[in-house]
Amino acid sequence: MYQPSMSDRVRFLIGLPLSLIYFPLMILTLVGYLLMPRGLVNDLQQRNRAKEIAARLRAMQAYVGAGEKVLDFGAGRGDFLKNVASVHDVEIIGIDIIDYTDDDVEVLMFDGDRIPLPDKSVDIGMAAFVLHHIVDQDRAMAELKRVCRKRIIIFEDTYFSPWQWAFVVWNDFYSNILMGSIRAYKAIGKMAIVSMPMPLTFKTVRQWQAWFQGHGLTMLSTDVRHNAVKPMSKVTFVIEV
Repeated sequence: MYQPSMSDRVRFLIGLPLSLIYFPLMILTLVGYLLMPRGLVNDLQQRNRAKEIAARLRAMQAYVGAGEKVLDFGAGRGDFLKNVASVHDVEIIGIDIIDYTDDDVEVLMFDGDRIPLPDKSVDIGMAAFVLHHIVDQDRAMAELKRVCRKRIIIFEDTYFSPWQWAFVVWNDFYSNILMGSIRAYKAIGKMAIVSMPMPLTFKTVRQWQAWFQGHGLTMLSTDVRHNAVKPMSKVTFVIEV
């Protein structure tokens, strides 16, 4: 099981004051994005997205081999999946519940119950910050386990204190619903409230590990990445099927 590091303990201590300080800054950022020109908003979003994707690629690089077939569970527009293909020279396929339409990536439609692929048809399955948006997580993991031959890589937000949990919940709502609505407004010129499932089923690192083991999976790697400023953390689990 994961043993909290000194950095994790520091996060526990400073999480509450950082949360209180960062909350109004996020509100100001929201207002700033609303007032900014569309091009500048897109540029800032792309820069932030590029940094996040680079961090994910570093965390998974030792566990993806050239020529393997990789499934992205919750692929969205497929930008992360395209980066995985470019860096690791793998065959890629995505699934999602919404058709975002990208000619460069094959994204299958997911009915929320069964992944439309045969048993053991991909080498690696990925789920990047998706599981906490799924009500029936057990069903989703059973499906990933069914279609994957080798490994499953899970990226998730995590926490080390009650106040850090509260911030992680707020940040997810802020990033997906509030900022998503601003991006929609900038794209179409009128306000559109973004909606998505928000069960917010976040877990600690140990709770996630216990949950994976409950599905008969073996942990290969657990990598925790603390945010530089925000009182929250991200974790990458690599699991052997």
